[in-house]
Amino acid sequence: MRLMLHGCAYWIWWKLRAACPKRSPWRRAQFDTLRLHLVKLAATIVEKKTRIIITLPASCPRRGLLHLLFDALAPPKAA
Repeated sequence: MRLMLHGCAYWIWWKLRAACPKRSPWRRAQFDTLRLHLVKLAATIVEKKTRIIITLPASCPRRGLLHLLFDALAPPKAA
């Protein structure tokens, strides 16, 4: 079970890194660097019936990159 969980976590980090812009340094960053700079943030998360709302702080230094990643990783919209 532990091996499966680590494999799933690796796949999620790999997808996050692959969603970064092609010419950005984040595309080649190590997973620990991504964790420290992109995931460990103070954000407000609200779960609605059909979506999840994430509110970033006003002083977030990587707000543009995070918005780009959220859009890239969002599920496709149903027709």
